[in-house]
Amino acid sequence: MNEREGEILAEILNLCECNPDAGLEFIENVIRKNPEATSDPFIKFAKAISYGSKGLFQLLRNKPSLDITGLNDAELRDVLGVTDDHLDFLEKGLQEIREMDKIDQNALKIFGRQAELKVDAMAMVLERCRPGRVHEILGKTKLKYLGPERVFRHNECEVNREEFNVFIDIFFTCNVTPRSALFRRDGIDSKGRRYVTVVLYRKRKIFDQLGEQSPIAGFVYLYIDGTYTCGGTSLEE
Repeated sequence: MNEREGEILAEILNLCECNPDAGLEFIENVIRKNPEATSDPFIKFAKAISYGSKGLFQLLRNKPSLDITGLNDAELRDVLGVTDDHLDFLEKGLQEIREMDKIDQNALKIFGRQAELKVDAMAMVLERCRPGRVHEILGKTKLKYLGPERVFRHNECEVNREEFNVFIDIFFTCNVTPRSALFRRDGIDSKGRRYVTVVLYRKRKIFDQLGEQSPIAGFVYLYIDGTYTCGGTSLEE
């Protein structure tokens, strides 16, 4: 890609974010003239940004200093003004990302760190408001999407803040749709890698009002190098 081509693509993405309806219309015109463009990862990403703008980025422009990383669903609705219509657009945006991944699983990284952060923001808001939906759409998720109210740490787990931030930023997939998680314990594997054992739950809260613990759905082992493995339904497995 030459410099001019890069500038054109940047202009298209800027249009999609600043004027999403015009961006979507432009993309549809491109597809009508060239049907093969439907399998272009950039077209998928551009559509995702358009839907992301309709579902989130336009709201954030009204509150440029707002940090959404620690907000729960009620706060996102009350403070940011997220509605079900916004969430529907975020679902459409992540569906485009899922289709892009099927075309090229490395496409998002190619678009750069800012592209990854935008997808993270979309997924974060959707997951907080519709628990489990990100995993259902993308086929993968990150623990940071769940939010601080749904990710807990056992006193046996001694990971520091820097390590914790690495672990919650790892994409993983499993046979269940996790809605809450518990950092159970940590250690060093046979390859010398730092890892943490995370217990996954199908419900958004580990304990109910009576203090009874939710059934365990499974385990995932997250490694400091950004990889993961899925376990069974018990620590022995």
